[in-house]
Amino acid sequence: GARQPHQLAMPSEREAWVGLESNPTVMTKYARSLGVADGWGFCDLWGLDDEALEAVPQPCVAAIFLYPFSQVEARKRALGTQQPASAPEVWHMRQDVSNACGSVAIMHSVMNNLDRIGEGSSFLDSFREKTAGASSAERAALFAPAVRDIHDSHASSGQTDAPAPTADLDFHFVAYVEVRGRMYELDGNNDGPIDCGEVADGGLLRAVCDHVKAAYIAPFPDSHFSLITLGPERREDDE
Repeated sequence: GARQPHQLAMPSEREAWVGLESNPTVMTKYARSLGVADGWGFCDLWGLDDEALEAVPQPCVAAIFLYPFSQVEARKRALGTQQPASAPEVWHMRQDVSNACGSVAIMHSVMNNLDRIGEGSSFLDSFREKTAGASSAERAALFAPAVRDIHDSHASSGQTDAPAPTADLDFHFVAYVEVRGRMYELDGNNDGPIDCGEVADGGLLRAVCDHVKAAYIAPFPDSHFSLITLGPERREDDE
């Protein structure tokens, strides 16, 4: 799978991690190391048609979208910056570590579903308590020292050779979650969550697919994109 990029130009002293592979097995192990309960995991979405969506274990509680960073960011700048929503009920953090957007996307997916998928009295519970009143930037500062060792143990375990921490990787991960009936795009490059509208009767996964098709895939139909969902772990006999 593709690995994530670093974000924008930055000072040389900024910490850099090895990019996390966009591999559901690696990402599931990562989430479990953080304290996500057994029985929940990530899985690849193989297409955007009804048949592909129906194969995803339900309930889908979050989705992580991988896109070509420089191409999409150039279009975003041309269209103008969307203002983050004032939504304190949504857990959001900035990314201030190069190549950490996969880890940030996992945190966004998990922290906004912690009561549902957390084990209780775990690292995640204490991290949520510690960062409850913190800003997105303050959460970023607390994130790196808290998660660095967990990240290092998983970033080198994918199917492809891990790149150097200084590698200029041109893919980026963002997360989508549903909070109080609305879908939010959570990107560590932004100062807060982006409100993408109400989640209709079709549920979060269909809302995510409709959004990314219109906002990301339609302008760049020949580029590489992928979606990874978070939900009940897919058992072998389900496949």
